Amino acid sequence: MARSVNNTKFLNFSISNVQLNRFCCEILPQIHHNIVALTLELFSMERILLACKYPNLTVIVLNNFSPDILLQYLTDESPISHLFQQQIRHLTITNEKEICTSRSFTDVCIRILAMCRNLSYLTMNQWLITNQAYLSIRYRPPNVCFSSNLHTLSINVIDFDDCLRLLDGRLEQLRSFTVRIYSIERSMVDNNNQKILFNLKEFSLTSYLLTYAYDCRILSLLRRMSNLETLALSLDIERLTVIDGLHLNKELLIHMTYLNKFRFHICTVLRTSETNYFLTTNDIKNTFFNWKYSSVSCCIDHFSSGYSHYHIYSTPFQMTHFMYLSNNFRGHYLLYVTNLKLYDTRPFEHDFFEWISQACPLLKHLIINNSTPQENKRQVTIIDDKQTFSKISYLHLCKLGLLHAHIDYIDQFLCYKNTCLPTFDTLSIQYDKLVTISNNFTNDAKQINCSQIKQIVFGQLLVLTKDFYDYFPCLEK
Repeated sequence: MARSVNNTKFLNFSISNVQLNRFCCEILPQIHHNIVALTLELFSMERILLACKYPNLTVIVLNNFSPDILLQYLTDESPISHLFQQQIRHLTITNEKEICTSRSFTDVCIRILAMCRNLSYLTMNQWLITNQAYLSIRYRPPNVCFSSNLHTLSINVIDFDDCLRLLDGRLEQLRSFTVRIYSIERSMVDNNNQKILFNLKEFSLTSYLLTYAYDCRILSLLRRMSNLETLALSLDIERLTVIDGLHLNKELLIHMTYLNKFRFHICTVLRTSETNYFLTTNDIKNTFFNWKYSSVSCCIDHFSSGYSHYHIYSTPFQMTHFMYLSNNFRGHYLLYVTNLKLYDTRPFEHDFFEWISQACPLLKHLIINNSTPQENKRQVTIIDDKQTFSKISYLHLCKLGLLHAHIDYIDQFLCYKNTCLPTFDTLSIQYDKLVTISNNFTNDAKQINCSQIKQIVFGQLLVLTKDFYDYFPCLEK
């Protein structure tokens, strides 16, 4: 079956060493001329690419590559350099395991665009935010990241200025641009570039942090995209007035006459002390009258902290990133969300976390910001006159942020009796709370979901004891 033409155009080599040896020695020599796309792991890439010649290979997917190792293959001296230089048109690089720096990530991006002369498609945004891997070319030479062939780019950048640099003409054929920006801040330097981006047809923008620069920076860029056909926005914005349907039509969409698909989740954060009038959900929904894009829903939160959050979002919800989800947000499945931040001044109860596990089946990174203790910590079910406690499973959750969480939520997730976390490996937490929940590192680590943790972030410098490292045997020192 592996030798048939229909099954050898696209091959995934996430296989064992024994299987790899057989493929390279027995099967690849017979099918290499049919192969169009390869999915490779780090340990197998060189072996497979040197096993045969691949005259029709144009697509490569590299899974979980560390930038430092990948750079070794992106040199003129590398035995596989000719493939990247002459043949590869589509390249996808993912990394959800290896920790790397923005510097090494940037080095890889620059080298790929310099080396892969025929590259038309590049995606490097499937890197978890906690890996802190972002393109940053502010202090690099002005002639980097040029390409005359690239038409599709998906990438993470450190700030809004780097997004603008990628759109300054160095990628002249760019038609589809997906960018995730760590921080969008007001600029100290005026950027008066108003050049229309005529070639750009698709644009997706996600900001990981709350921004105050929507009106002065984001809007001005979007207005330059007059030929857009598809737009996606995931933004959390603090400003004086709510962003609603009227605002979007008047300030943005009027400049995009060709737009036919618009997906978004926009959360406006208002200080309640700066307004005397609070909109209702019906008020906001009415602003989308005669809306020609997908259906729209909204959710409003007024918090005791002095802030109000006004969420507007297209349905069904298709974004991968969600900030400031509260107790009020229920009723929709968030099937594509992988990064989620929970915020409320009211307690998150056990049944809320049950709903999250079902509403976000692909969740990988969760941050909880809530200092209010739980009132109903666990759900009890009576079966045959016996009390049974419900247990929640997050099958894909690998990173958990609890730095600003009440200790009840730490118990909710680290107690094995409450929650099952089979892929959990990275934890952010206050040291004193970890000491408390583990009973000074004496409780059975398996009972508090700690035995498989590889990285812990405390937010402060600490001298850790031998007992600590003994308690976390998988921790990367």
